[in-house]
Amino acid sequence: CQEGFLLAFEHYINYRKHNVAHFWPKLLMKVTDLRMIGACHASRFLHMKVECPTELFPPLFLEVFED
Repeated sequence: CQEGFLLAFEHYINYRKHNVAHFWPKLLMKVTDLRMIGACHASRFLHMKVECPTELFPPLFLEVFED
């Protein structure tokens, strides 16, 4: 399912003309960077949750990282 979206997005990006050379590969690298940041944040939050179990975390954090 994701592959279909990715191909459609690639087609859309390549269809539009950009002034930036190699726009699609650069965009994919940014997506990879965002995934890495998200994984790092999740790991850090789970570590905090273990180290400080009595700490009050924002409700959104608790909902997203629910056990």
